Amino acid sequence: MKIKFWGVRGSIGSPIRPEGVKQKIEKILSIVSPTDIQNEQSIRKFLDSLSFSSSSTYGGNTTCVEIRDKDDNLIIIDGGTGLRELGNSMMASSFGKGKGHAYWILTHTHWDHIQGIPFFVPLFLPGNHFEFYSSMENVEERLKHQFVFTHFPVSFDHYAAEKTFHYAPEGQELHLGPHIIAFSKAVRHPGGSYSYRFTENGKSIIFASDAEFNLDEMENIDTYIDYFRDADVLVFDTQYTFEESLQKIDWGHSSASIATDIALRAKVKKLVMFHHDPSYDDDKLDLVYLRALKYKEMFDPHGKLEIIMAHESLELEI
Repeated sequence: MKIKFWGVRGSIGSPIRPEGVKQKIEKILSIVSPTDIQNEQSIRKFLDSLSFSSSSTYGGNTTCVEIRDKDDNLIIIDGGTGLRELGNSMMASSFGKGKGHAYWILTHTHWDHIQGIPFFVPLFLPGNHFEFYSSMENVEERLKHQFVFTHFPVSFDHYAAEKTFHYAPEGQELHLGPHIIAFSKAVRHPGGSYSYRFTENGKSIIFASDAEFNLDEMENIDTYIDYFRDADVLVFDTQYTFEESLQKIDWGHSSASIATDIALRAKVKKLVMFHHDPSYDDDKLDLVYLRALKYKEMFDPHGKLEIIMAHESLELEI
């Protein structure tokens, strides 16, 4: 399986501001030397030596992720603003000819997880087919409500692609194409949300965004540990620092330290920090990531858990 990230922010889109771009340029110019810019090779080497926040950005789009199986069958997870870029990239494939098919998982219908759907170009083309799956009931009605005229000028029915909706009760096995089997598990979040575990040839990816795990729940975490156990990739909600999570009980999100504790107990191979707070700039996200690595080293200095910070365009293969 391959997983690619198109939107990694939570709550609301947060594009980098002009002063943020200027600060990055100033930081680079303050440390560059003449030998660093002699030719293309030296420039590339210099840029590769910089911290992620100095030379790039984690991105400001809200939740959207794609998973592909070994035959390149497509599964879309949620539809935040990152969905627009995914849709544009799909137009160079069979979807641009009205011959595409994809499965579409919706974890829940909070605004930051559906706000990109009206701008998803492949939905306009007749012949394309999207199969929506969710463990939340009435998803079709929820999406149509997003498209009422007072909210958006184009109705949901105007999107000419075929759209079919499937209700999948929690824990029910789903066959998403010939290779991937998935099932859901409810997680704590205002209004409800579901995580999903995707498995192909014994390898598993778990998507668990918008999930609140706090200290009280860690006392009775066994059923979730079994669910997360031995995942090759665990994409987990780490919107808050640990200190913030103590102040924002019932806000529906978790911290990197809780995510790390769960990943270690469940013997997860890769933990992907996800659903970044919109108030965090790239420098702050760098610090959050470094703090997570130090926390992991305290409890698992010689372990095999790898922690990764999600950013737009990140691709992983298992």
